[in-house]
This record gives sequence, C-alpha cells and structure tokens, in this order.
Amino acid sequence: MDKSVLLLTTPFRPNVGGVETHLDDLISEGVKRRIKFIVFTYQPLVTKAKGKTLEKGDGYIIYRIPWIRMNLFLKFEKYPFLEFIYLFPGLFIFGFLYLLFNSQKIKTIHSQGLVAGAVGLFLGKIFSKEIIISTHSIYDFPKAGLYASFIKYMFNGCKVILCLSKQSRNEVINLGISAEKVRVFTYWVNQKIFRPGRKDEARKNLGLPLNKFICLFVGRLVKVKGINELLGAAKLMKKNIVFLIIGDGPMAEKVEEFSKKYSNILFYGKTENQKLPVYYKAADVLIVPSVHEEGFGRVILESLSCGTPVVGSNRGAIPEAINDKVGILIKVTPKNIRYILQKLSRDTRCVKKMSDNARSFALQHYSSKNVKDIIQYYE
Repeated sequence: MDKSVLLLTTPFRPNVGGVETHLDDLISEGVKRRIKFIVFTYQPLVTKAKGKTLEKGDGYIIYRIPWIRMNLFLKFEKYPFLEFIYLFPGLFIFGFLYLLFNSQKIKTIHSQGLVAGAVGLFLGKIFSKEIIISTHSIYDFPKAGLYASFIKYMFNGCKVILCLSKQSRNEVINLGISAEKVRVFTYWVNQKIFRPGRKDEARKNLGLPLNKFICLFVGRLVKVKGINELLGAAKLMKKNIVFLIIGDGPMAEKVEEFSKKYSNILFYGKTENQKLPVYYKAADVLIVPSVHEEGFGRVILESLSCGTPVVGSNRGAIPEAINDKVGILIKVTPKNIRYILQKLSRDTRCVKKMSDNARSFALQHYSSKNVKDIIQYYE
C-alpha cells in the first residue's frame, strides 16, 4: 500500500487499557502487511504517564498532543457535549495542519470513538478522504434530539462503522444507519505471548502462595470497572482467597490503601502488557466486575489465551466474549463476587474444566486473523 492511514484516537499508550493495546496490535499487524500509520493522540489525560511528543517506529509515526488535564476527562466522561468540547479541538487542529501539508500521503482516516469520529468526519470532508469509525463501547444513544441527530449524521458520512460487539452494532443500526455500513470486528491477542504455563512456576516467580485461590483483576482503576465492588468483596472474603490487582487510574490510591489494610489484597500497579502472562498463569480466575456497559473486555481474551477462566459481569458485550465452558457471568455486587469465588475455590473440578477449554476457545475466536476484519477497509 502506497499511502498511509491517519489514525485518530484519544486512548493510546503509554495509557494502559484494552483500546490502547488493541491499537498497538493493529499497528503491528498492519505494518506486517505493508500498511503505514500516522497517529494523532493526546498525552495521557488521566494518568501521570507521559510519552514522547513525536515517536517514530518501523511503519508508524505518533504525534502526542499536550493538553490541559485538571482531571477534566473523568469529569466530562458522563457529559458527551462537554467531553466533545474538551477533546475535539486538539485532534482537529493538529490533524488539519498535518493534512494541509501532507494530504497526498493519506488515503484513509480511521477514527477511534465518537469524538475522534467527528474530527475524522470534518477532516475527511475538507480533504476528501475516506472515513472509518471504530466504536469500543456501548454508548446507549438517545433515540431523538440534537445529539442523536449529529451521531447519525456522522455515521452516515463515513465509509464503514466497525463495532466491537453485536450489541454495539445493533445500537448503531437502531439510529437509522444502514446495516450494510455497520460491521463487527473482534480484538485479538498475540497467542505466542499469551499462552498457558505451569501455575506453580508462575506463582513461585511472583512470590505467591501455592495453596490459595487467586483471583486476578487487570484494568483501569476507575469506578465503572467495578473497583468499589471488588474491594468490598475482598473485605468480606476469607483469607484463603487472594486478590491480585493490576492497573492504574484515579482509584489507585484507594486500592493501595486497601492492600495495606487487608493482607489478601496485593496491588501491583501499572504493568506492561507483555509482562501480564505470568499473572494470568498464576491466577485461578480473572474477574471483570464492570458496572457499566463494557465494550468487550480485552483482558478476557488475554486470560483465556493463558488458560485462565473468567468471572465476568453480565453487562455490555462481556456475555459475547465468553460462554459457560470458559467462564461465569454474574450480576456484580460485593456479595455476589464473594459467593462465586468461594464456590469456585471449593469446586476445583469446575475451575479445571473451564481452564482446559479456555485455550482452544481463544485460539478459535481471538487470533491475529481477526485483523482482516479491519484492514480490508483500508484497501
């Protein structure tokens, strides 16, 4: 491919999260197929992490825009209009300036999420570029009103909308968008990095007890990920069940306080994605206790690839990511988390059966072949 893809996104590394890792995977697999990427994003708006303002690699260039923080991203997250006003200008201005001098280098604009989608729409109209929008969440769009009308206008103006789940696709179609334009894609993981291994060796490497039931959480430390419910369950739990919590975010201090107070909570903070497999292998189960409409939950794919079953919230697209052969769905409350973990800690046969099924399930559904569902629209 002679021309590059302009990738517009708010979430990106060094932030840690499912979308961030997915975009790394997309670039990696795309470069293998001779696709070049120009990425415009912000310096992290939630965490204290900081990346290079200009980063060049094999087949990609990343521009990170310095932007006002003051915890505004989290404050505006529940208010789409304010979030739009906050996030739109930087991506638009810098994207416009880039295309003003480099338009001939770009064939396609691929936007991640709604704000980047709006930026991509306007830039595409100005510079006559094809627009692709990927959604990574369940948005619960209103059925009418100015907001719904604008989202519909935006989706109608792009080449294709790539949704991370069937539920997401349905809500886009229900806006009145042609079903032919709305497609589903699925995350994938590197099956050579995320693969099963011996649990006892993983625990020895991490200095973890060999004789206790271990529940792992990996994700952003924010309320919507169910952190309060998870900590509430840990308080109620017997000491034979240990919680490993990995991640970063506004609730990191609270998690750290709990880990000092309760011996069955171990907090590891931010951990690079490629270092996660040993934690998945050490755990008996992964828990995904989201209390919002989770888009898909990439950590589910990583965990299953390592042979570790999942206890997940019954919300959003999580039910699409697992079945009863590799995981269990629950309504997330502290008491429900405690109940299912205590039950699984006693029922080792059930855990082993799900574990035995997990790897083959991941190979079937979450390998790098899924990248074709995206890059076909670049060509």
